[in-house]
Amino acid sequence: MKIALNSYTGYGAHFILRLLAEGHSVDYFLSEPKFEPILQGLVKPKLINPDSRKSYQNYINDLPKYNKYDLSIFDLTGKPKQAEHSFSLTPTIGDGHFHTMLEDDRNFGIEIMKDAGIQIPPYEKFTDVNEAKAFIKKNDKRYVYKPDGGQDQNAETTYVSEDAEDLLEAIDNLFAASKGSPFILQEFIKGIEVSTEGWFNGTDFYCLNCTLEEKKFMNDGIGPNTGCSGNLVFSINPHAKIFKDGLGQLAKTYPSFRGMIDLNAIITDDGLYGLEWTPRFGYDATATFAEMYGGNFGQLLFDIASSNVPDNSWKASFGASVRLTIPPYPTELHISKKAGIPIKGINLEDQEQMVKTYLYDVKLDRDKLITAGLNGFIAAPVEIGRSIPEAFDKLKYRIEEIQIPDMQYRTDIQKTVSKRYLELQEKGWI
Repeated sequence: MKIALNSYTGYGAHFILRLLAEGHSVDYFLSEPKFEPILQGLVKPKLINPDSRKSYQNYINDLPKYNKYDLSIFDLTGKPKQAEHSFSLTPTIGDGHFHTMLEDDRNFGIEIMKDAGIQIPPYEKFTDVNEAKAFIKKNDKRYVYKPDGGQDQNAETTYVSEDAEDLLEAIDNLFAASKGSPFILQEFIKGIEVSTEGWFNGTDFYCLNCTLEEKKFMNDGIGPNTGCSGNLVFSINPHAKIFKDGLGQLAKTYPSFRGMIDLNAIITDDGLYGLEWTPRFGYDATATFAEMYGGNFGQLLFDIASSNVPDNSWKASFGASVRLTIPPYPTELHISKKAGIPIKGINLEDQEQMVKTYLYDVKLDRDKLITAGLNGFIAAPVEIGRSIPEAFDKLKYRIEEIQIPDMQYRTDIQKTVSKRYLELQEKGWI
């Protein structure tokens, strides 16, 4: 197939390596030049600059000619106008107006859960921080602060408070850090956090899987939130309670949707509580899924976008990944001297190893891998297995082979996710 991959952060660039290895032809369109160093020498972006302020025709003229492609992939939500234009010309996956609203407007996402009959924790929406303070004082409960400002929101300002007093002390700084965006206060629910993903072709879900990830930077859940420091992905079947009580409810509510979609939830003794949606690639987790998947990954994307029935097979039931970074990560601070650091232990001649090592802040220089110097998120090696220990044993060996000065990563991922997996299993959810 001839495929267009659209990006503005370069997070999806690594998937080009997998698509090429599968025999597809890929053109890579990047709309933010500062991310051009990502995977430089391994992939070559075509820089585009669609300006939504232009007339519609001039805006369209700036975009790729999507009618020349069999499939168009968006690696991130937030470009709905571009994605909808692509959709009008060729099968498209990963973004659109519904996708962007679902991810960026928390209140919209919660309403979708309500419509689908998915239980949610009690919450209130605010635009005024003083009103929120009065609400916290009145109710004296533990809340999670979640910014609701679309693409401009700072995900790092999502804050799980220890109690009401803790949030009262933090809320002014959180509000300022998220640039005064609207926010919600969601009642804290204690339980097992887990994401359930399915690939929906408009009729049914396929390739059902769950992800257990650790989001904090350091062992034992200490430090800043990174989004993902490591994960366990495992396949489930359509009869699993976690699917039927959660994500499976969406099919009857929005059958027009096409694509991958993930429901993040908390599992308690009282049931499943939906938290938020991710209707796009999950990067580390998607790289893990792609290695577990039994068919051609590019063909899966095409089939889902085209309302076809995809190959629903697996190479392995379990996959694991750990994120490898260097300072200044997890901050987004750009430090130029962090460019050019050698990366050893990833064999460029081994196509299989390259495909199953999710790469980001990396580039090729004179046939050697070095850091690109963007944010310090270097790689996330992926391994699969018939069991959790098998996947993590192979992953441990891979990590030991990789050498980067000042490399940092969590060493407790297997222990923490295995504990949560067993709890879900014992309680009959998976």
